[in-house]
Amino acid sequence: MLIDLNTDLTPIVFKVGPLTNQGFMQFNQAVSAQYALGAAPTFATTLRKAEFDFLERLKVNLKTLLHTDQEYQFISKFIEGDLLVVETKLGSSKQKRGMVFVTMESEVKVDNVVKLRSISSFVLRETEKGPS
Repeated sequence: MLIDLNTDLTPIVFKVGPLTNQGFMQFNQAVSAQYALGAAPTFATTLRKAEFDFLERLKVNLKTLLHTDQEYQFISKFIEGDLLVVETKLGSSKQKRGMVFVTMESEVKVDNVVKLRSISSFVLRETEKGPS
């Protein structure tokens, strides 16, 4: 079994922040981002924690996983003081030719206003020794 859909599929929610300019500068320096103010667009990648929690909940063996795509829709910039609420849910799951195609959808909100949407796509495939 590549994925266990007979499990809890409720969204996973976690909080990040409040964000600081010092934190933005540290992140930008760590990834060599030449970004003057606020968070570089790549900062959104740090908000993917719930995807891995979801994959664990679905009992996915990471050896069978291939991350195929990452889409971000930036609605407004993250700024100092933002307290982010990240909600991630299973978007879709389709089986085809012994593989499972999965999407995870996330929304990042500040004060109930969406600042970022993302979709992560994965393919789960059997390994030579099987999925376990």
